[in-house]
Amino acid sequence: MTAETSRSIRPWIGDPPRTEPPERPGYVELSRERLNMGPLTVLGFVLIPVWWYVIVGLVVLAGGPEGSSFTINLKTFVFGALIALVAVPVLHELVHGLAGMLVGVKPAYGVGAGFAYTTFREPLGKWQYLAVGLAPLVVLTVLAVFVAARWESVANAAIFFAVINAAGAIGDLWMSWRIVRAPRSAIFYDLADGFAVLVPDSHSPSS
Repeated sequence: MTAETSRSIRPWIGDPPRTEPPERPGYVELSRERLNMGPLTVLGFVLIPVWWYVIVGLVVLAGGPEGSSFTINLKTFVFGALIALVAVPVLHELVHGLAGMLVGVKPAYGVGAGFAYTTFREPLGKWQYLAVGLAPLVVLTVLAVFVAARWESVANAAIFFAVINAAGAIGDLWMSWRIVRAPRSAIFYDLADGFAVLVPDSHSPSS
């Protein structure tokens, strides 16, 4: 691959992520929240046994099998890798995008070093941004639990999917915690490394 070809390939689909929030009349920047994926990824892995316990418990409550076990061989290893590295990231980001479209913004998708992401260039209100952030964890967990409880033959795969998705949602949970702490009147701009919080300027004639 030539250098010219390399420069022409973009690591995203749609508009690139913002690096700075735009100037918005009547608003001032309250804070800038930066997502540190290194420690959060480690925490996500540490919490895998907790998520496994929670997901299996939900499956049992939904009427599914009371236990799950895996036989580790080449077939299950490859299948598990495809779930973790392909199915979970793709579906997780698609749900972010669909949730964004439902609240009226246009999603763009991209990949980074070891992660995938969905971003939006339009501003979002507090509860809209929170809904978009939590949608993959909630929607895909409910779907996976339903599948595991309804079809025992694929219960292990569905549980594994739900656990990996939940572990990978640690960044979404951190962002949601920060969003909840913001004022009700705040608006949010998604950025390449996190998000910016803007609030109405009390000194502006338009506020």
